[in-house]
Amino acid sequence: MDLFNKNLENVRPIKVGEILKGKVIKRGEEGYFVNINYKAEGILPFSEKALGRSGEVKHELEEGEEIWVMVNRIDEQGYVWLSRERARYQGAWFDIEESLRDRKPLQAKVSRKVKGGLIVDIGVNAFLPASCIDIVPQKNLDEWIGKTLEVRVIEADRKARNVVVSRRVILEEEERRRKQALIDSLEVGQVRKGVVKNITSFGAFVDLGGLDGLLHVSELSWGRVSRVEDMLQKGDELEIKVIAWNPEKEEVSLSLKRLTPDPWDSITERINPGDVVKGKVVSIRDFGVFVEVEEGIEGLIHVSDLSWSYVRHPREVVKVG
Repeated sequence: MDLFNKNLENVRPIKVGEILKGKVIKRGEEGYFVNINYKAEGILPFSEKALGRSGEVKHELEEGEEIWVMVNRIDEQGYVWLSRERARYQGAWFDIEESLRDRKPLQAKVSRKVKGGLIVDIGVNAFLPASCIDIVPQKNLDEWIGKTLEVRVIEADRKARNVVVSRRVILEEEERRRKQALIDSLEVGQVRKGVVKNITSFGAFVDLGGLDGLLHVSELSWGRVSRVEDMLQKGDELEIKVIAWNPEKEEVSLSLKRLTPDPWDSITERINPGDVVKGKVVSIRDFGVFVEVEEGIEGLIHVSDLSWSYVRHPREVVKVG
């Protein structure tokens, strides 16, 4: 009897709201008996009302399984009633407040679409505004349902049970890091990989991985290029050469043609005065025509050399192509 009383004295008291780690002992009539290192075993009901979510939580536990529980109440008979859902909810809010305070990311499962955005599960239901899903505006929100995303809490009010999260802030930070790493390592003469982001009449803008560079139409080929679209399409992956770099203005000039030697540097190895060569008329002017004899190599035939007869205009003799 003295040993029994001594053991009781060594039992640490518990209080309502305390979170404990327990081990499932057996299944009873009203719930699971859980050993929480107290003078009496705790009772965890088979089901609980979900907190921070809709519906009910049903527990399916195995004997010997270790779980976290919260002391929900201690009744007049000394029975300790436990809640696994309250312990989970407490932990979820700890993670939410940590994410808001320390800018830590959380895993979020998209559950449904609502007006203006998505509802995601981060332990509790949270709102992900449509504008915070991605850097690029998203029109079809249905395609996100069921996906698991990395988000960060940007607003939280526990009393109002209101949580707002953002995926976009994480993507923007990653983009800034990639851009800075690129800026720190970029040098003239490097060959880089990039993706065509936009096409204009004067060239194409290429994403180098956080920083856009200009690939001017004159740098596409050693040959004549009439339209950028004849060589490039949006989304094309390229290997390109850096030919100019201004870190202060963050301006990059790129070249596709300079990945290969300038054909004029070795022209005398292939063509010499007096050689007869075939060519294609690429441009007609009043004073003559320009003929491409190989890619990047054009020659001028003066109007006076087009025929032994008098020619008023080159179009009387030749046409483009």
